[in-house]
Amino acid sequence: MTYGLSFVLENYEMRMARRNAQLILEHATAYPFRLPEGFAVCVYCNDRFEDPSVFRKHMDDEHTTFKIYIAFAHIHEGYIKADVTDLRCRLCQERSKSLEEIAQHLNSVHDQKINFEFDLGIQPYTIERDKWVCAMCDTKFNNLRSLSRHTAKHFVKFTCDSCGKSYSTSAGLNHHIMFSHISDGDDKRFCRKCRTPCSSSEELRKHMESSKKCCQHVCNTCGERFATWTLKQTHLTESHSAPKKKYPCPECGQVFENAEAGRVHFKISHTNDHFQCSCCGRKFVTEYKLKRHMVSHTGEKEFECSVCFKAFPRKSTLDQHMWIHRAVKKWKCVACDKQFNQKVSWKTHMKAHHPEIDL
Repeated sequence: MTYGLSFVLENYEMRMARRNAQLILEHATAYPFRLPEGFAVCVYCNDRFEDPSVFRKHMDDEHTTFKIYIAFAHIHEGYIKADVTDLRCRLCQERSKSLEEIAQHLNSVHDQKINFEFDLGIQPYTIERDKWVCAMCDTKFNNLRSLSRHTAKHFVKFTCDSCGKSYSTSAGLNHHIMFSHISDGDDKRFCRKCRTPCSSSEELRKHMESSKKCCQHVCNTCGERFATWTLKQTHLTESHSAPKKKYPCPECGQVFENAEAGRVHFKISHTNDHFQCSCCGRKFVTEYKLKRHMVSHTGEKEFECSVCFKAFPRKSTLDQHMWIHRAVKKWKCVACDKQFNQKVSWKTHMKAHHPEIDL
C-alpha cells in the first residue's frame, strides 16, 4: 500500500470515528474534557476541576445544550477524552455500563446512525476524586495525568521503528521522529521551539535548559519560562507566594513533597507494576534500577577499563574512573598547579596544603 493511499484511508477512518463520537457526546452523558495539567478542563467554557464529581455536576447544570464542534476544537486528530462514570442516554435516561453499550442503545432504540465498522472515537474515563482506575483494564494510578498516559496506550496505532514508542495518531508519531531521531540522514536533533540543530540528545537538553525562550514550562502569572515543571513550581512558591503543592497517596494518605516520589510510592506499595529483588525483597519501579541493584548481591563487574583493565559493576562508575586516564584534568590548584579529576579531591588538597586560600 502506498503512503498516499494509507494516509487517505487513515484520515477516512479517523473522520468516521469522530462522527461516532459526536453522536455519542450529543445523545449521552459522556462528558468531554481537556487535560492540560493534572485536572480536568471543560471543553465548552474552560473551567477547571480537581474533583470529577464537581465536573460532572457542572456539565449537568451548565451545558445541557452545547455546540458539539466546540468539544473538538482543541484536538485536531485522535480520540477525545470523556468522563463516562455516570453514563446515561439523554433521550430516555436509560443507564449504560460502557460506551459500547450506550452506542448500541442509541443505534437500536433511537435510530442514531453509529457505524460499528469504525471505532467509537472516545477515550473513556470512569473516575472519582483520588481514585484513578483505567476504565478498560482496571489498572490503578495515583493521579489523573498518569491514568491519561496509560489510557492512551489502549488506542495506539502507530509505532516508531527506531525505538518502539507508540502513538495513537500518525501526527504524534511523525512529531516524535522529527524531534527524537536522526533527521534527513544527519546525526542531528532539533529544538522544537527554535529549530536549533543539536548533535546529540545531551546537547539538545543543555540547549533547552540555557535558552529561556525554548523552555516549555511557563508561569501564568509573570510569563517567565522554566526548563522543568519542578523549577516552575519552586518559582510559583518563592516568587508568587503560591502554596506549596502536596501529593497525597490516594490509597493510604501518605503525603509527598513531589509528584515523582508519590508515583514511585504508589507503584511499589499499592500495585503489582514493579520489579522485586529475589535476594532481599526490595522493590523498584523499573527493571533497569533492579539490575543496577542486583550487582550489590552478585558482585559482578562487567564494565572494564580499556586502559588499566580495572572492572566496575556499573557503567557510570567506569565513566567516572576514566577521568584518571585523561591528560587534562578538570580541577587545578591555583597555588601549586596540581590537577585533580574530582572536585572533592581538589577541595581536600586545598584545605590540607593551602588553607589560606578561600574556596
